[in-house]
Amino acid sequence: MWLRLEGKKNFVKKNFERFFLLTTSVFIYTQHNKMKVKKPTSKRRSTRMAEGIKKKAAAHNRKQKKLAKKDVTWKSRHKKDPGIPSAFPYKDQILAEMEEKRREEIELKEEKRQEKLALQAAKEQEKEATFAEKIEVDEDYSTSATSNRLGALLESARVAAEENEEEDEEEFEEDEDDEEVTFKINAYDSSDKAAEVFQSIYKQAVDRSDVVLYVLDARDPEGTRSKQVEEAVLADSNKRLVFLLNKADLIPTKALQKWLAKLRQTAPTIPVIASTAAPNAHTFTHKGLDYNTSTIMLLNSLTAYANQAKPRRQIVAGIVGYPNVGKSSIINALHFRRNHTKILLCPVDTVAGVTTSIRPIKIDSKLKVLDTPGFVFPNERKQSTDEHTRLVLLNALPHKFIGDPNPAVALLLKRLLKSEILKEKLFKSYGIASLIQTSPEDTLKDFLVYVARKRGRLNKGGVPDFASAATSVITDWRDGRIVGWTVPKASDSKIDKKTEKKLAKWNKEFNLDKLVENFDNEDVEMS
Repeated sequence: MWLRLEGKKNFVKKNFERFFLLTTSVFIYTQHNKMKVKKPTSKRRSTRMAEGIKKKAAAHNRKQKKLAKKDVTWKSRHKKDPGIPSAFPYKDQILAEMEEKRREEIELKEEKRQEKLALQAAKEQEKEATFAEKIEVDEDYSTSATSNRLGALLESARVAAEENEEEDEEEFEEDEDDEEVTFKINAYDSSDKAAEVFQSIYKQAVDRSDVVLYVLDARDPEGTRSKQVEEAVLADSNKRLVFLLNKADLIPTKALQKWLAKLRQTAPTIPVIASTAAPNAHTFTHKGLDYNTSTIMLLNSLTAYANQAKPRRQIVAGIVGYPNVGKSSIINALHFRRNHTKILLCPVDTVAGVTTSIRPIKIDSKLKVLDTPGFVFPNERKQSTDEHTRLVLLNALPHKFIGDPNPAVALLLKRLLKSEILKEKLFKSYGIASLIQTSPEDTLKDFLVYVARKRGRLNKGGVPDFASAATSVITDWRDGRIVGWTVPKASDSKIDKKTEKKLAKWNKEFNLDKLVENFDNEDVEMS
């Protein structure tokens, strides 16, 4: 019995040890190999962390914009029409088809105009026949008293018919003036054919205009004037010449006052700021003169002249001037001020040569303006290096006509280094300490080295790219990032009484007698 129990105990003991080892092994295996489930984490973050992320993103965006502004490479927002390649075998055929299509459109427009005139003539005949029948019937049944009334009726009908005829003639003239004239010619060609075409351009603009608005660049008004146009306008006593001193915000007040006094010895002169300045441009503020006030001033002057000269008709103002002086911008500003719409009627660009036709644009019932292409006048288009350089600094040449920009930069340095004020502002713009001024060549080379390093215009191995640096300088001058202006030369000549009387009359017609510029004596420069 005891042996039996002892055997059972041994059996239970051995089996328990096995069971314990088995269960322990299973537990350890399951704990080691089973997937651990992590506690879910919240995506919430503190306000401090969120604001810090926003600040870092804003700082990154500002840095990218700053780097983009330093890239002075011109980039157009609009895709440029590549045109027809010269090597294309069917180029002449395509051009002929385009010309034929344009001719057909002109003929169709002429046919519609003739049909309109014929319809108006038929209506007038029908109206006259109706009047005649009415008069015959009234004569049969009228008395002496009524015959007097019929006579008055006949007279009023005759006056109304004459007025209708005059209105038809005016409408016919307006239809002719509304035609757009396009010129397909190189604006900077020096051939005799080009000279004849440009003679016809400004003559058409002057002949079709009651008032000629001559737009001048405020930084160099004398360089953008042409005696030829002034003489053509002043030769006709029925036409008026008005100078518009555009980009007035790029020169200080004292220089603006001197130029206004100088130009008003020839014709009425109005300072204008037709558009906002380019980014990072150095501008000056003048008391009582900005984009809004200058546009209102010009619009009121033209309206005053229209009310005096032609109370019942619309006057035509032709806008002429050198390329890229802001003619189209002035038209857009007038249209916006009158109609309160920001639609650009005239395409504008920083590159010269955008406008290629004489386009009539209606501002209101009293005013219509002619947008003309900018042109360099034939007697001034000389094929010399000095003339080409002068046109580059006047921004009158597109990029493809500039060629070598180094002479233009050398001339610009020569002008700016004469004045200590302009020299200091130039050095400040590019962070230049001093320049080597032993010779013009050394000065130009030293300046372009500074600009190339400042703007990153470097070739392989860190060698300065002088051509690219010079182009960036020309672009900075065009956009007003380089401060510079001219002042009129002192003149001892006095205005004769006849000219003084004529100018007084013109100022009264344009209501410029009440125009008094209360500019500040101190210049405020805005960057």
